Amino acid sequence: FRPPSHLEGRVRRLRPRALRVALPPAAQAPARHSQARWSPDGRRIMLDGNLENPRRLDLFTIAAAGGELVKVRNDGRNGSWSPDGKRILFASASDGDLDVYVMNADGSAVQQLTNTPEMDYLPAWSPDGRRIAFVSIPPGQGQHHEIHVMKQDGSGRAALTQTPDAEEMSPVWSPDRRRIVFATNRDGNWEIYGMNADGSDIRRLTNDPAGDSGPAYASDGKTIVFTSDRGGARRIWRMSASGEAPAPMERNGSMLAWAPDGRRLAYVGQEEGAWGIFVMNADGSGARRVTAVPQAPVATNRLGRMGWLAGCWELKSAQRTTLEMWMPPEGELMLGASRTVSGGFTREFEQLRLEARGDTLIYTASPSGQS
Repeated sequence: FRPPSHLEGRVRRLRPRALRVALPPAAQAPARHSQARWSPDGRRIMLDGNLENPRRLDLFTIAAAGGELVKVRNDGRNGSWSPDGKRILFASASDGDLDVYVMNADGSAVQQLTNTPEMDYLPAWSPDGRRIAFVSIPPGQGQHHEIHVMKQDGSGRAALTQTPDAEEMSPVWSPDRRRIVFATNRDGNWEIYGMNADGSDIRRLTNDPAGDSGPAYASDGKTIVFTSDRGGARRIWRMSASGEAPAPMERNGSMLAWAPDGRRLAYVGQEEGAWGIFVMNADGSGARRVTAVPQAPVATNRLGRMGWLAGCWELKSAQRTTLEMWMPPEGELMLGASRTVSGGFTREFEQLRLEARGDTLIYTASPSGQS
């Protein structure tokens, strides 16, 4: 390999020496599906997936009986159809932080509903489609999650919970839109709570040393399912809407969603080592995989064209000498170091990094190894 023409005559390549760094394998997130939501007619399921980019969640739909995935949008998560099926609510980090958006069911007419310093995600339609509950993280408070509500056009935003140092997650409306159930660690342990749609009358529904999360109302409003690690496994449990008679359903799974007819449950589960979206009958029988087993991710080397840079480089002047050393590219990452010597002393030292992100090449130099 040869360096670019504008560097020829100014730098010379040395035999690799001095720096011996063992790079870890290229980081590759496993392909996964998550956050299943039913269409109003019960025929399709919407889900998140990182199938095309291991670092990005996209929105897909699939027939409830299984089949081909249809992508709805890049960089979208927590998607769900409006009660009339005409619009899709979702969260996206396309503007730099997480916000809530809405669009037509065909992906057109995207409208941003939240645009504040907070990170907003996990939106949920009210059954009449007039209000949206969602989770909000105040700036600089990663472990403080609040549940907010707003009108369908993004106006009238209000906080329903304001518990310092607590995470309030996964808001779900009751079918009569009067109550909202959610998961919280406000008492030091993850439990299921319920409250009125205006934030009043907060009640604890579960009380167990194990962690309970991810609640979902049945279509008749009489039953709530949730995920619990009681007994050491993340199983699906059910209880009455008032929190009585909790019982396991003998299925491992999370991120639960009732079908509109109340006869089926969609959930994220694992079978033969592969995660995916599953559907089972309301009594826990007849479980089957909906999404195909994802193929193992393939590490790609987008920095292959930068292979000429690997090795040691020297740039000399009358006053100083700079040595720059690079390891070969691996996956989407290339690491190096630079040392400038003058008068027999090291005057400057930098850790170097080249990273491919999509179509962008990012170069980072950290003086003195600082991050």
